Amino acid sequence: MMSVDIVCPIYKNYEQLIRLYDALSKQVDVKINRFVFPMTISEDEEIDNKIRQFIKDKNITSFEVTKEEFSHSLTREKAIKEYCKSDIVILCSQDVVFFDEHAVSKLASSINEKVIYAYGRQICQNHSIERYIRKKNYPKESYIVSKNDIDRMQLMAFFASDAFSCISRKHFLELNGYQGYNVMFAEDMLYSKFVLDAGYKKAYVSEAVVAHSHKYKLKELFRRYYETGKFHKEIGLFNQYKSTDSGLKLAVYVLGQALIHFNIPVLFRWLPDMAARYLGMKKGKK
Repeated sequence: MMSVDIVCPIYKNYEQLIRLYDALSKQVDVKINRFVFPMTISEDEEIDNKIRQFIKDKNITSFEVTKEEFSHSLTREKAIKEYCKSDIVILCSQDVVFFDEHAVSKLASSINEKVIYAYGRQICQNHSIERYIRKKNYPKESYIVSKNDIDRMQLMAFFASDAFSCISRKHFLELNGYQGYNVMFAEDMLYSKFVLDAGYKKAYVSEAVVAHSHKYKLKELFRRYYETGKFHKEIGLFNQYKSTDSGLKLAVYVLGQALIHFNIPVLFRWLPDMAARYLGMKKGKK
Protein backbone atom coordinates (compact mmCIF):
# COMPACT_ATOMS: atom_id res chain seq x y z
CA MET A 1 0.00 0.00 0.00
CA MET A 2 1.32 3.43 -0.96
CA SER A 3 2.12 5.94 1.75
CA VAL A 4 1.58 9.66 1.21
CA ASP A 5 1.56 12.97 3.02
CA ILE A 6 -1.11 15.59 2.36
CA VAL A 7 -0.32 19.30 2.06
CA CYS A 8 -3.24 21.73 2.01
CA PRO A 9 -3.05 25.44 2.88
CA ILE A 10 -5.98 26.45 5.10
CA TYR A 11 -7.59 29.86 5.32
CA LYS A 12 -10.67 30.92 7.24
CA ASN A 13 -13.21 28.30 6.14
CA TYR A 14 -13.89 25.83 8.96
CA GLU A 15 -16.62 23.90 7.11
CA GLN A 16 -14.39 23.25 4.09
CA LEU A 17 -11.65 22.03 6.42
CA ILE A 18 -13.95 19.47 8.06
CA ARG A 19 -15.32 18.26 4.70
CA LEU A 20 -11.84 17.93 3.20
CA TYR A 21 -10.39 16.07 6.19
CA ASP A 22 -13.32 13.64 6.30
CA ALA A 23 -13.06 12.93 2.57
CA LEU A 24 -9.32 12.38 2.72
CA SER A 25 -9.67 10.11 5.75
CA LYS A 26 -11.97 7.84 3.72
CA GLN A 27 -9.52 7.34 0.84
CA VAL A 28 -8.64 3.68 0.24
CA ASP A 29 -5.64 1.76 -1.14
CA VAL A 30 -3.38 4.43 0.29
CA LYS A 31 -1.97 5.21 3.72
CA ILE A 32 -1.88 8.86 4.76
CA ASN A 33 1.08 9.23 7.07
CA ARG A 34 0.74 12.91 7.78
CA PHE A 35 -1.63 15.80 7.18
CA VAL A 36 0.28 19.07 6.84
CA PHE A 37 -2.11 22.03 6.82
CA PRO A 38 -0.35 25.44 6.85
CA MET A 39 -2.79 27.96 8.28
CA THR A 40 -3.03 31.58 7.18
CA ILE A 41 -4.22 33.81 10.01
CA SER A 42 -7.38 35.73 9.11
CA GLU A 43 -9.10 38.74 10.64
CA ASP A 44 -11.70 36.45 12.24
CA GLU A 45 -10.20 35.19 15.49
CA GLU A 46 -13.23 33.04 16.32
CA ILE A 47 -12.96 31.01 13.12
CA ASP A 48 -9.17 30.82 13.42
CA ASN A 49 -9.50 29.39 16.94
CA LYS A 50 -12.00 26.78 15.73
CA ILE A 51 -9.54 25.75 13.02
CA ARG A 52 -6.69 25.61 15.55
CA GLN A 53 -8.75 23.38 17.82
CA PHE A 54 -9.67 21.05 14.97
CA ILE A 55 -6.04 20.81 13.93
CA LYS A 56 -5.09 19.98 17.52
CA ASP A 57 -7.89 17.43 18.00
CA LYS A 58 -7.02 15.58 14.78
CA ASN A 59 -3.27 15.71 15.41
CA ILE A 60 -2.71 17.54 12.14
CA THR A 61 0.74 19.00 11.50
CA SER A 62 0.53 22.74 10.95
CA PHE A 63 2.34 26.06 11.04
CA GLU A 64 0.91 29.55 10.84
CA VAL A 65 1.64 32.45 8.52
CA THR A 66 0.14 35.91 8.21
CA LYS A 67 -1.63 37.00 5.03
CA GLU A 68 1.43 39.10 4.21
CA GLU A 69 3.74 36.10 4.66
CA PHE A 70 1.63 33.62 2.70
CA SER A 71 3.03 32.55 -0.65
CA HIS A 72 1.53 29.97 -3.00
CA SER A 73 5.03 28.73 -3.73
CA LEU A 74 7.10 29.22 -0.60
CA THR A 75 4.42 28.22 1.92
CA ARG A 76 3.93 24.93 0.09
CA GLU A 77 7.67 24.52 -0.26
CA LYS A 78 8.16 24.93 3.49
CA ALA A 79 5.46 22.34 4.18
CA ILE A 80 7.00 19.84 1.77
CA LYS A 81 10.64 20.36 2.74
CA GLU A 82 10.33 20.78 6.52
CA TYR A 83 7.20 18.89 7.55
CA CYS A 84 6.61 16.06 5.07
CA LYS A 85 8.38 12.70 5.36
CA SER A 86 6.72 10.45 2.76
CA ASP A 87 8.18 9.95 -0.71
CA ILE A 88 4.88 10.99 -2.30
CA VAL A 89 3.10 14.22 -1.38
CA ILE A 90 -0.46 15.09 -2.38
CA LEU A 91 -1.19 18.80 -2.80
CA CYS A 92 -4.77 20.07 -2.70
CA SER A 93 -6.94 23.10 -2.08
CA GLN A 94 -9.38 23.25 0.82
CA ASP A 95 -12.33 23.86 -1.50
CA VAL A 96 -12.06 20.71 -3.64
CA VAL A 97 -14.71 17.99 -3.30
CA PHE A 98 -13.79 14.31 -3.59
CA PHE A 99 -16.34 12.12 -5.39
CA ASP A 100 -14.91 8.72 -4.61
CA GLU A 101 -12.49 6.97 -2.28
CA HIS A 102 -9.88 6.13 -4.93
CA ALA A 103 -8.85 9.59 -6.17
CA VAL A 104 -5.70 9.88 -4.04
CA SER A 105 -4.44 6.36 -4.77
CA LYS A 106 -5.08 6.76 -8.52
CA LEU A 107 -3.14 10.01 -8.59
CA ALA A 108 -0.30 8.79 -6.37
CA SER A 109 0.17 5.58 -8.39
CA SER A 110 1.21 7.62 -11.45
CA ILE A 111 4.45 8.74 -9.79
CA ASN A 112 7.66 6.91 -10.69
CA GLU A 113 11.30 7.67 -11.47
CA LYS A 114 10.36 9.45 -14.71
CA VAL A 115 6.94 10.90 -13.92
CA ILE A 116 7.60 13.07 -10.88
CA TYR A 117 4.61 15.43 -11.01
CA ALA A 118 0.97 14.65 -11.70
CA TYR A 119 -2.38 16.36 -11.43
CA GLY A 120 -5.93 15.08 -11.45
CA ARG A 121 -9.09 15.93 -13.31
CA GLN A 122 -11.26 18.81 -12.11
CA ILE A 123 -14.91 19.26 -12.93
CA CYS A 124 -17.25 22.13 -12.12
CA GLN A 125 -20.55 21.47 -10.39
CA ASN A 126 -22.34 24.63 -11.50
CA HIS A 127 -23.56 25.36 -15.03
CA SER A 128 -21.29 28.32 -15.63
CA ILE A 129 -18.57 29.24 -18.10
CA GLU A 130 -16.12 27.60 -15.75
CA ARG A 131 -17.88 24.27 -16.29
CA TYR A 132 -17.02 24.33 -19.99
CA ILE A 133 -13.49 25.60 -19.40
CA ARG A 134 -12.81 22.74 -17.01
CA LYS A 135 -14.28 20.31 -19.53
CA LYS A 136 -11.83 21.60 -22.15
CA ASN A 137 -8.76 21.82 -19.90
CA TYR A 138 -9.41 18.53 -18.08
CA PRO A 139 -10.40 15.96 -20.74
CA LYS A 140 -11.46 12.36 -20.11
CA GLU A 141 -8.21 10.95 -21.53
CA SER A 142 -5.04 10.80 -19.44
CA TYR A 143 -1.71 11.78 -20.98
CA ILE A 144 1.95 12.31 -20.14
CA VAL A 145 4.00 15.37 -21.09
CA SER A 146 7.77 15.42 -21.61
CA LYS A 147 10.27 17.99 -22.78
CA ASN A 148 9.77 16.73 -26.34
CA ASP A 149 6.14 17.91 -26.29
CA ILE A 150 6.88 21.57 -25.53
CA ASP A 151 7.29 22.68 -29.16
CA ARG A 152 3.94 21.17 -30.04
CA MET A 153 1.97 22.16 -26.93
CA GLN A 154 3.67 25.50 -26.26
CA LEU A 155 2.34 27.11 -23.05
CA MET A 156 -0.14 24.29 -22.43
CA ALA A 157 2.80 21.93 -21.89
CA PHE A 158 3.22 23.51 -18.46
CA PHE A 159 -0.44 23.44 -17.47
CA ALA A 160 -1.13 21.83 -14.09
CA SER A 161 -3.10 22.57 -10.95
CA ASP A 162 -2.13 22.19 -7.31
CA ALA A 163 -5.82 22.17 -6.43
CA PHE A 164 -5.23 18.41 -6.73
CA SER A 165 -1.74 17.29 -7.63
CA CYS A 166 0.99 14.91 -6.57
CA ILE A 167 4.77 15.18 -6.40
CA SER A 168 7.76 12.98 -5.77
CA ARG A 169 9.28 14.61 -2.69
CA LYS A 170 12.75 13.26 -3.50
CA HIS A 171 12.73 14.93 -6.87
CA PHE A 172 11.13 18.10 -5.47
CA LEU A 173 14.14 18.43 -3.17
CA GLU A 174 16.50 17.57 -6.03
CA LEU A 175 15.06 20.39 -8.16
CA ASN A 176 15.12 22.77 -5.17
CA GLY A 177 11.35 23.15 -5.14
CA TYR A 178 10.24 26.47 -6.61
CA GLN A 179 13.85 27.62 -6.82
CA GLY A 180 13.34 30.72 -4.71
CA TYR A 181 10.40 32.14 -6.67
CA ASN A 182 7.89 33.79 -4.37
CA VAL A 183 4.63 33.80 -6.33
CA MET A 184 0.99 34.29 -5.46
CA PHE A 185 -0.19 32.52 -8.58
CA ALA A 186 0.71 29.65 -10.93
CA GLU A 187 3.29 27.95 -8.73
CA ASP A 188 2.09 24.70 -10.33
CA MET A 189 2.91 25.98 -13.79
CA LEU A 190 6.30 27.14 -12.55
CA TYR A 191 7.14 23.75 -11.09
CA SER A 192 5.96 22.03 -14.29
CA LYS A 193 8.61 23.97 -16.19
CA PHE A 194 11.35 22.93 -13.78
CA VAL A 195 10.22 19.30 -14.10
CA LEU A 196 10.19 19.25 -17.90
CA ASP A 197 13.36 21.29 -18.30
CA ALA A 198 15.19 18.79 -16.08
CA GLY A 199 14.17 15.94 -18.39
CA TYR A 200 11.45 14.46 -16.19
CA LYS A 201 7.79 13.95 -17.09
CA LYS A 202 4.45 15.25 -15.89
CA ALA A 203 1.19 13.27 -15.96
CA TYR A 204 -2.44 14.22 -16.25
CA VAL A 205 -4.51 11.52 -14.52
CA SER A 206 -8.15 11.79 -15.63
CA GLU A 207 -9.27 8.90 -13.40
CA ALA A 208 -8.41 10.93 -10.27
CA VAL A 209 -11.37 13.32 -10.10
CA VAL A 210 -12.36 16.19 -7.82
CA ALA A 211 -14.93 18.95 -8.14
CA HIS A 212 -13.57 22.48 -7.98
CA SER A 213 -16.11 25.21 -8.54
CA HIS A 214 -16.10 29.00 -8.30
CA LYS A 215 -18.54 31.81 -8.99
CA TYR A 216 -16.35 34.76 -9.85
CA LYS A 217 -17.80 38.21 -10.32
CA LEU A 218 -16.45 40.06 -13.36
CA LYS A 219 -14.29 42.28 -11.16
CA GLU A 220 -12.82 39.23 -9.42
CA LEU A 221 -12.22 37.54 -12.76
CA PHE A 222 -10.46 40.62 -14.12
CA ARG A 223 -8.25 40.71 -11.03
CA ARG A 224 -7.43 37.03 -11.32
CA TYR A 225 -6.29 37.37 -14.92
CA TYR A 226 -4.50 40.59 -14.08
CA GLU A 227 -2.46 38.58 -11.57
CA THR A 228 -1.88 35.93 -14.24
CA GLY A 229 -0.56 38.52 -16.66
CA LYS A 230 1.54 40.08 -13.93
CA PHE A 231 2.99 36.65 -13.15
CA HIS A 232 4.11 36.19 -16.76
CA LYS A 233 5.53 39.72 -16.89
CA GLU A 234 7.54 39.41 -13.66
CA ILE A 235 8.69 35.79 -13.97
CA GLY A 236 9.52 35.97 -17.66
CA LEU A 237 10.13 32.24 -18.06
CA PHE A 238 7.16 31.66 -20.36
CA ASN A 239 7.38 34.63 -22.73
CA GLN A 240 8.80 32.51 -25.55
CA TYR A 241 5.74 30.26 -25.66
CA LYS A 242 2.51 30.93 -27.54
CA SER A 243 -0.79 31.31 -25.71
CA THR A 244 -3.04 33.53 -27.85
CA ASP A 245 -4.29 30.73 -30.10
CA SER A 246 -5.19 28.45 -27.19
CA GLY A 247 -7.03 31.32 -25.45
CA LEU A 248 -9.06 32.09 -28.56
CA LYS A 249 -9.84 28.43 -29.15
CA LEU A 250 -11.00 28.12 -25.55
CA ALA A 251 -13.35 31.09 -25.92
CA VAL A 252 -14.82 29.66 -29.13
CA TYR A 253 -15.19 26.25 -27.49
CA VAL A 254 -17.09 27.73 -24.53
CA LEU A 255 -19.44 29.61 -26.88
CA GLY A 256 -20.05 26.45 -28.90
CA GLN A 257 -20.85 24.42 -25.79
CA ALA A 258 -23.24 27.10 -24.53
CA LEU A 259 -25.06 27.10 -27.88
CA ILE A 260 -25.27 23.30 -27.97
CA HIS A 261 -26.75 23.17 -24.47
CA PHE A 262 -28.78 26.36 -25.02
CA ASN A 263 -27.30 27.71 -21.78
CA ILE A 264 -28.84 31.20 -21.74
CA PRO A 265 -27.01 32.50 -18.62
CA VAL A 266 -23.66 31.53 -20.15
CA LEU A 267 -24.55 33.08 -23.51
CA PHE A 268 -25.33 36.40 -21.80
CA ARG A 269 -22.20 36.17 -19.67
CA TRP A 270 -19.82 35.01 -22.42
CA LEU A 271 -18.75 38.35 -23.95
CA PRO A 272 -18.14 40.33 -20.72
CA ASP A 273 -16.55 37.27 -19.13
CA MET A 274 -14.07 36.74 -21.97
CA ALA A 275 -13.41 40.48 -22.14
CA ALA A 276 -12.58 40.54 -18.42
CA ARG A 277 -10.12 37.69 -18.88
CA TYR A 278 -8.47 39.20 -21.95
CA LEU A 279 -8.24 42.77 -20.61
CA GLY A 280 -7.07 41.60 -17.19
CA MET A 281 -4.30 39.51 -18.74
CA LYS A 282 -3.28 42.32 -21.09
CA LYS A 283 -3.12 44.91 -18.33
CA GLY A 284 -1.26 42.54 -16.00
CA LYS A 285 1.43 41.94 -18.62
CA LYS A 286 2.02 45.69 -18.82
